[in-house]
Amino acid sequence: MASKKPRRIWSVLAGMLNTVSYVVLIVGLSLIISTFAILVANDVLALVKDGGELTVELKQESTPEAVGNLLMEMEAIEYPWAFELFSMLKKVESYEPGTYTIDTGMDYSQMISALRDDRVPVAVVRVTIPEGYNLKEICALLVEKNVIVESAFWEVANNYDFSHYFLKDVPMEENRLEGYLFPDTYEFYANNENVNAESHAVDVINKMLNNFAKKYTKAMRNLTEANGMTIADVVKVASLIEKEAQREEERMIIGGVIYNRLNSGNFPFLQIDASILYVTGHKEALTAEDLQIDSPYNLYTNSGLPPTAICNPGVACMMAAIQPDNHKYYYYVAKPDGSHIFSRTNEEHNRAIADVAAGKYN
Repeated sequence: MASKKPRRIWSVLAGMLNTVSYVVLIVGLSLIISTFAILVANDVLALVKDGGELTVELKQESTPEAVGNLLMEMEAIEYPWAFELFSMLKKVESYEPGTYTIDTGMDYSQMISALRDDRVPVAVVRVTIPEGYNLKEICALLVEKNVIVESAFWEVANNYDFSHYFLKDVPMEENRLEGYLFPDTYEFYANNENVNAESHAVDVINKMLNNFAKKYTKAMRNLTEANGMTIADVVKVASLIEKEAQREEERMIIGGVIYNRLNSGNFPFLQIDASILYVTGHKEALTAEDLQIDSPYNLYTNSGLPPTAICNPGVACMMAAIQPDNHKYYYYVAKPDGSHIFSRTNEEHNRAIADVAAGKYN
């Protein structure tokens, strides 16, 4: 009979090896955990951290998670989840908007206190942008109200790649956002020296673009598509109506004139003065020289619509561009009171011009 001692020996050795492996595993895990704990503790408790003053700008009420992520991006902390946990332990549900000064040498508790107690309030500015304002006028108003820096506004307006669906086919060129900064009353954070000017301009413009997306409803989008139009075309036509129609009851009539000309082979040019004025500036009346200006906005020498809108229209004018009146008018001339005489033929139009010039409607 064979001896069983070798088997017993191997069994004992195997058991010892398993025990050693288990011990090594436990020791290894302990080392990993302890090392991680030391790293976290160093950051959380600021055991060995370099100090340095840092300005933190919260533009809106923010959750502990959002603030933790911001502080990590600014390299003030390394563990945003730990910051969020400490905020919960200190019963902080949110952080108020404002400009804060912290020191990177602070521990998490000190940072939380600084972000609660050492706030420099951010001034809020209420601004009303009238319907029909163009980009230059909006920029001037925002600069006057100390909302933005002019150079930052133009850099962002012309070059920043906003993700809004209605801009996806709009070329990245000068005045590309004309027509999309929705006229309304807004509350903006004031510009201040602690804020990055271009980042702030992005926020300001984005707020107006978001409002456009909200006001251009699904029903309007459906009508736009059903009419075989694009939002860009609607905005361009609406901007022309906004500048040409001084009376509410004439918006849809003028919209009809624009489409009658666009859809007729007999009228290669829209001949709309407001589009030239977008280039030349405000005048009492255009001169013969103005009508020959070399510009794609000159609708006396260029067919179709202008390359961009010429102002930022309201909903009423956009609806007039989507659903214009169905009529046979191809001309109109303004009377002194701001209303218009609409004509079907060139002969009628010339008589109307003569009557206005003769003071018949004064």
